Amino acid sequence: MVKVRIGVCQDARVTAALAPLASVALAALVAVAAYTVYTPLVAVAVGVAVLALAMGWGGLLELPARRGTALVLTLTGWASAVIAVLAIGMVRPLAPFTALLAVAVLLAFAHELIRGQGRPHLVESVTGTLSGEAVALLGGGWVLLPSTRLGLTAVVAAAAATAGARLACLIPLPPRVAGWVALMLGVAAGTLAGVLVDPSQLMPVAVLSGVVSAVVAGLDQVFIGLPATRPASGAFSAISAFSAAAAPVLAVGTVAYAVSRVLS
Repeated sequence: MVKVRIGVCQDARVTAALAPLASVALAALVAVAAYTVYTPLVAVAVGVAVLALAMGWGGLLELPARRGTALVLTLTGWASAVIAVLAIGMVRPLAPFTALLAVAVLLAFAHELIRGQGRPHLVESVTGTLSGEAVALLGGGWVLLPSTRLGLTAVVAAAAATAGARLACLIPLPPRVAGWVALMLGVAAGTLAGVLVDPSQLMPVAVLSGVVSAVVAGLDQVFIGLPATRPASGAFSAISAFSAAAAPVLAVGTVAYAVSRVLS
């Protein structure tokens, strides 16, 4: 019995270690897609990240109706990517996302009405679904990011900052310093990558990397407190790992776009 327990914990730790590496892969996928200068391809890359988020979000937050939650998140995220493609060139490209956010709220409540069975854990299910929809919706910012004045430099810096901050999770550190280390690594990676692309944009790239890294480090601290992300519990499945990997990548999309717009 003890041997089985140890084996489960070891498997869980290995699975948990895959999450930061998956984040790096997803961030790299978005950056490579942006370098093709074909906007729909960036939307496809974002769609892949949305799918990874949706499939494991219910398990990550231990929600009661996981299939419905996955469907709602997928629809919201994919709609965000499509809207972002259509919004490029608009004076206020973020305006259509307000309507999508309203639709996302309606979808979350429709999901609760349909699932029935007494609707156990109603509050947890609604708030968990809405939070996932918000993260999926923010991913559309990656599609808009290349259209800013910083262009591909911003994409590379944001992707590198995300990867650097997420890789900090592989370092065994006390929780009280883990966030700060993730922030520093993210800023360093994002600034270095951005400067290599365009040395004249040092300050904007450093600020962008700092904001992106702060968001990623903050989300990591939130996920650390979830039961599904504790390796000792043995409950951290591969699907949940990919969801935890996709969440920070998607969340920084609109954040990076907003910062890039302000700085340029």
